[in-house]
Amino acid sequence: MTPSRRLMTALALCSLTGLVQAAPVAKPAPTPVKPAPRPTPAPAPPAPTGPAAEKAELLREAARNLDKAASALAKGQKSLAEQFFSFAENIVGPDALVDLAPLFREGAPPRITTPLKKLPMDTPAQPAVVGGSDDDEPEARPQKGSLTGSIKLEGKGAGESIGVVTLTPTSGKARKRSPKQRIVEQRGRQFAPHILAVPVGSTVAFPNFDNLYHNVFSLSEPRRFDLGLYKNGESREITFDKEGVVRLGCNLHANMSAWVVVVSAPHYAITDATGKFSFKSLTPGKYKLQAWSERSKAPVTQDIVIKAGANDVSASLEAGAAGSTDKFGAPRGQSP
Repeated sequence: MTPSRRLMTALALCSLTGLVQAAPVAKPAPTPVKPAPRPTPAPAPPAPTGPAAEKAELLREAARNLDKAASALAKGQKSLAEQFFSFAENIVGPDALVDLAPLFREGAPPRITTPLKKLPMDTPAQPAVVGGSDDDEPEARPQKGSLTGSIKLEGKGAGESIGVVTLTPTSGKARKRSPKQRIVEQRGRQFAPHILAVPVGSTVAFPNFDNLYHNVFSLSEPRRFDLGLYKNGESREITFDKEGVVRLGCNLHANMSAWVVVVSAPHYAITDATGKFSFKSLTPGKYKLQAWSERSKAPVTQDIVIKAGANDVSASLEAGAAGSTDKFGAPRGQSP
């Protein structure tokens, strides 16, 4: 090979070597890195069980109710505050919270704290009305007179309603009726009977056959009381020693209302829904008739004469009974 040819061959090799060196070299794809496995969380410790744990939860529930009571009281919601306080009291007992009771109960009727009694849940339901001297103590020897009549509401809000009529002789010695043992139940969020007439000195049990709490109370002057919270067949009793109309309410359920009419008269009867009433056995003579209706503003009194045989009378009452309130006297839906 000639020198010139060797030179050309060398130059060609150098050029080829440069091209080879200049070409990029492909890099292998990176191997993906797997994330480290997350550690398995340790199992939560089992919740405490047993009497101590149960007691602790009850105390926490009582504390939650006390917090709600304090919050409601700060907002001026006195009735709601007292309800929460009562729930807390039911959990821990009244002695544990006795120092706080005046804070939540000032202005309410006296609290009745007699031991609760238990009535069977299958106790028969009470009728809508109960009471009447002809049925409670029938005359062994019927007298010569009888009376039928009706009461009528007049004015705004007049209409049909149930009432109580009493008769008292204006002279002579009136027969005294013996006290009775009666029931006003709470069942299906209603009172029954709706109207109860009883002689002075009678005792009335107030069982709650619902599986939710009720709080029976009255602000009526003949007998102010607050029975507290209970349910499931539990009951408390009240003795009515003073004549008059006692309006009942439930502080937890505004729709619930009933009346206990406590009478000293020897003759008493409950009207039907149209206001009609009757007395089967009366001694002829002069009587004072008093009539009241659940929707009347006040009772009315009038003098009548009963003759031998059948008699008839009517009485008019002014409509306008006061609306319902909570046990602090505030109209339902308003704060005291």
